Amino acid sequence: MDNNKHTGYYSKEDLRNVLRQYFSDYSMWMRFLIVSRVSNLGDQEVILNRILEIPIDLSGLFQIYYDKEMTDVFENIFRTHIKLSIDLVEAVIAGDTATFNRTMTVWNANTKALSSQLALMNPYWEQQQLENLFSYLLSMTLEEATKRKNMQYADDIYQYNNIEYFVLMIADILWNGMVKKFYP
Repeated sequence: MDNNKHTGYYSKEDLRNVLRQYFSDYSMWMRFLIVSRVSNLGDQEVILNRILEIPIDLSGLFQIYYDKEMTDVFENIFRTHIKLSIDLVEAVIAGDTATFNRTMTVWNANTKALSSQLALMNPYWEQQQLENLFSYLLSMTLEEATKRKNMQYADDIYQYNNIEYFVLMIADILWNGMVKKFYP
């Protein structure tokens, strides 16, 4: 899309709602996966498949505003990001420190790539801010998994509420950048 043209596809308000929905979906389905893994439920594959639709959803939204090549790169990096986050959650649940440490190194590199790609797509998205946001989201999610594993259910629920608020904030930061770039 031409950076100087406004798209009529979404109003600013609708764009905000869609971004918030996708990030809310991420936190919700990640929570469902944590609960399912800790409880060893039979719905894990279905939940995993749903979580992995989120990069497709976001990429489809971004393609309205950004070049397809850029959004395809974003989609691939973000899919890997989610898979690595799940691997870290699983390592926490299993108490596997060696796997956690190895995966964390890869996750950090992926987060830099993800934040860099987003900053490349939109100059109003700051790479370091995005890295910090994704890192904090992961630490909150790992704490949620730990609390669930340790049967600290009230704390687990409270942590999820914090995560839900936080992902809405991430969505709003992305929305603000898109509004600045595309909605004069």
